[in-house]
Amino acid sequence: MARFMIHWCAPDPTNEKYTQAIVDYIKGGKPMDEYAGFKVLARQIHPHLGGGVLLVEADNLAAVQKHTYPWTKGLGVTATITPGLSDEEYVELEESMSS
Repeated sequence: MARFMIHWCAPDPTNEKYTQAIVDYIKGGKPMDEYAGFKVLARQIHPHLGGGVLLVEADNLAAVQKHTYPWTKGLGVTATITPGLSDEEYVELEESMSS
């Protein structure tokens, strides 16, 4: 699985529909936080900025899009998705490049 950072931002963080959607999602057991090919590792919500960050593992970008799609299409949230490496993956890569 690959790792991705998802930084999201609401068009209007004071919008009641947006804030209620987040509360309902969390209180509802976070149903889309894990499914085949996708798992949320960590979430930070930044209410003062109107967004937050997710760290996830996913098989591919399509699995990430499956998670972000309801938020981007339904609430107008923007999501910037950045691939990354774990500590172990980074060390393995660096060591393989210098051999």
